[in-house]
Amino acid sequence: MTLRPAEERARACQEQVSFCYSACGSVARTNTNFCNVQTMGWDCACESKATEAKVRHYEWPMAIAECRAALNMCNDGCAASSDAQKRPLCFTSCASDYQCSTPAAPVSSLRVKSANEKPAGYVPPTDSKVVELSMGMKFGTGNKSGDLGSLPKAIPQDDADQGSNEDDNRRHDSGKYRPHGIDANEGRRAQLSEAGARWQLVGSSVPLYVLAGALALGNTVFY
Repeated sequence: MTLRPAEERARACQEQVSFCYSACGSVARTNTNFCNVQTMGWDCACESKATEAKVRHYEWPMAIAECRAALNMCNDGCAASSDAQKRPLCFTSCASDYQCSTPAAPVSSLRVKSANEKPAGYVPPTDSKVVELSMGMKFGTGNKSGDLGSLPKAIPQDDADQGSNEDDNRRHDSGKYRPHGIDANEGRRAQLSEAGARWQLVGSSVPLYVLAGALALGNTVFY
């Protein structure tokens, strides 16, 4: 999904955010509703869990968009195969794996807990243009406002999340959403090699001279 043009990603997010408010009954009855155009991470949480549960996993607009994108990628891989005899079976396998908009559809791998969290297998977008949505979003901060005009239309920038793009580029798309023939273990190994190795100094927003003073005193603090 992140490899699609920014405007196309924004349209998918727009549909998801609008659907979420409708599914919850109103803006005020929605606790969390976001879709990050850069990472394609999304979530929707209604004030009433019973209301939210009425939406099946394959009915969320982002789940449908993600499934269709994966199906297209899968079919493209089949079409590019040099073995013409195996292509029909490959296409059949793709259709079986990605039965979009049906109970047999894969669960979205893009649903995350926070707006700046990167989904598993995240690949940086080639078109990183920032596109605002036409309606505001909620980030689970306790905002009960029912006024769309008071809500942000873009994901707030998280300074602590501005890691090196070099790390992101080393990540590989893993899990079910991948072209046929690609070994998912490679992506899992890349993720595992990074797990547990990340630690940072507290307060990316703390002025540099404050951190320098703390280091000089040997009072380095970690979280």
